This record gives sequence, structure tokens and C-alpha cells, in this order.
Amino acid sequence: MPPPIHFTRDQVIQAAFDIVEKQGMGVLSARNVAKRLKSSTAPVYSYFNSIDTLKQEVLKQAKEQLVGYIKKPYTDRIFLNICTGIALFARDHRELYHALFLEKNEFEDIVERFLTTMQNVLRNDHRFTTMPVKDRNTMLNKMWIFTHGLATLICVGLIEDDSQAYIANILDEVGTDVIGVSLAASWTRNDQS
Repeated sequence: MPPPIHFTRDQVIQAAFDIVEKQGMGVLSARNVAKRLKSSTAPVYSYFNSIDTLKQEVLKQAKEQLVGYIKKPYTDRIFLNICTGIALFARDHRELYHALFLEKNEFEDIVERFLTTMQNVLRNDHRFTTMPVKDRNTMLNKMWIFTHGLATLICVGLIEDDSQAYIANILDEVGTDVIGVSLAASWTRNDQS
């Protein structure tokens, strides 16, 4: 009788990740992971008490991939890079984007990290140093809403041109408009004070 095949925790996570990346979170089960590993469900349950625990590991790995996308220097502007990275991630990893942003509340910590990073960027940008924090946060929320909306449309296939150039260009155009309106509104309020 051949010796039993042993799988590492990382191999189980990778098998689960591959399933979710290709077919979506709804297909993830101990049985499907076992099928992918060509084994019984024993390796899955030897490392994870429940499928929910394994799902959290898959989401953690998906978040790490997303961070890789938002850290890439697509342009010379960090704000545009982050937004472009989110949209490109939605294009390249539709099922992972769906799992992170369109199912339950898995996205809260990602959005919080995005907004915190952007608040720090804006705090150090000379254009926004006199803008009240409340106005900066409102501007960031508008940009997040547009970025998430664009990425979601890309994810579900409703944007015909999902090239990096188009994505960066539309984000730049809308971002310029939002920033311009936000700065003008802030200056108007400051002048009236």
C-alpha cells in the first residue's frame, strides 16, 4: 500500500484560493478543495475547523494581491495609482474582487485602509493643506464611490474598454473634476468665514 499523501496548510489554502479565483466564493467547499488536491477532505479539516476559517484565509490572500495592485506605480500620482490598481484588480481578478467587495462586509477593512492611506497622502499634498479635514474626507468619499463603481462595472463586464490606459484616464478626468469642485467649495467656505 502506498504511503499517504500529506498536504501542507499552505497547499490547502492555495487550492481553495485557486477555486475562488476561478469560480467564486460560492463554490468553495471542503469537498471541492479535496477534489482539487485529489484527496479526501481530511487535509482540509486537519488544518481548518470550518470552511469559514478557510474562507478567511482565502480572503486574506486576495487582499494581499489587491495591495500589490494598489502599490504599483502606474502614474506619478499615488492617489491615481491606488484607484487604478483597484480597478485593474477588478478586471484581472473578477471573482476575487466580487468576494472582497460585493459579498457581505468583507471590504470594510480594505476601505478603511484605502481612506486612511489617502488621508495621509492628502495631508502632505500642498493643494489640500488649507482644506478642512471634513472637506478632504468628503472629497475622498466621492472618489471612493466613483472608483468602486467603476471597478464593479468592470468586474461584471459592463465596461467595454477595460484597458489600463482607459481606466487611468477616466479616473484622472473624474478625479480632476472632483478635486477642482472640492477645492473651489472649500475656498468659497473659507472666504465666507
